[in-house]
Amino acid sequence: MSCLICAGQAESVECTSGWEERHCSQCGCYRMSLALILVMMEEGQIFDTERMRAWLVSRRELMPIPTIDHSQAILAL
Repeated sequence: MSCLICAGQAESVECTSGWEERHCSQCGCYRMSLALILVMMEEGQIFDTERMRAWLVSRRELMPIPTIDHSQAILAL
């Protein structure tokens, strides 16, 4: 399985319906909404990997597994 942020090797973890959870050695653990994944695939968008990783680190101070939806997505320009 691949990381939804950096496309590197990641482990898929079973989680709540409507979400995908990944554990990536570079990006860490996170959950992403399926709706966001589908929109990004449809529009050919990708994440700004470094900025998303920094956001994940900051969010882990508040919750162990951050969730990413449309409002949290930091996309590459």
